[in-house]
Amino acid sequence: MVTLLLLAPSLVMAVLLLAIPLLVVIAYSFAGRDAYGGAVTGFTLESYIELFQPAYLPIFVNSLKIAAMSTAVCVLIGYPIAYFIAFRAGRHSGLLLALLLIPFWIDFMIRMSSWMVLMGRNGTINGALTGSGIIDEPIRMIGTYPAVMVGMLYAFLPTTVLPIYAALCGINRRLLEAADDLGAGPIEAFWRVTFPLSLPGVMAAMLFVFVPAMGVYAIPVLLGGGKSLILGNLIVQLFLDFRNIPLGAAVSVVMLVLSSVIIVFYMRVLRRVEEAHA
Repeated sequence: MVTLLLLAPSLVMAVLLLAIPLLVVIAYSFAGRDAYGGAVTGFTLESYIELFQPAYLPIFVNSLKIAAMSTAVCVLIGYPIAYFIAFRAGRHSGLLLALLLIPFWIDFMIRMSSWMVLMGRNGTINGALTGSGIIDEPIRMIGTYPAVMVGMLYAFLPTTVLPIYAALCGINRRLLEAADDLGAGPIEAFWRVTFPLSLPGVMAAMLFVFVPAMGVYAIPVLLGGGKSLILGNLIVQLFLDFRNIPLGAAVSVVMLVLSSVIIVFYMRVLRRVEEAHA
């Protein structure tokens, strides 16, 4: 009884802010559509059938592509950073982690807007390059795929570094000493000991990047000029611009299902990895 009373506030908040809105979205996805784009009470699969139209397939593919590329870039850059903080930073590791988390103190939209100032045609980067004589005229950065990748890296790098850092800190240093005693060089010790033991952290980092990157809205709009249409942009357009609430809800449900499948797959792979190193 006491446990139930302690959990009651959290359960109430979860039901009000998570379960009920989710059920509403699911109900809207099966509803019909009136002449003004609103939801009509009933049950129909029209919205889900419409998603199989050729116009929407490239958006799903583009979302998975951007999410996969963002995950790969973040892990490739985040792993060395996490490794340095865990094994080489020493007493400065706390300071480096704090510096890594400082951007989270600022609103997300402000941080993304600052990149528009940096990468704009008359922005800081172009100004520095033209002023130093490296380029003759400004380079177009905003509205390009690399600009979107820069925004993704900036947004998700901390959530990549932290789980990898936690996994690296949990490695018993005696294992590395044993590898050295057995004649393994630094590179061999890394690939045979350090990297396999850090795989749970790497997989967690991939999950923390891939799932939200599929539905992020602000980065493709601000830095990609809205040209890289992904699921997050599509949902906003369907709800606000096209006034198609049932179809927007259907896209939201599909994205939720995709995220759930990825999470389940991640949990199974992680269990196998942990059993292999048990």
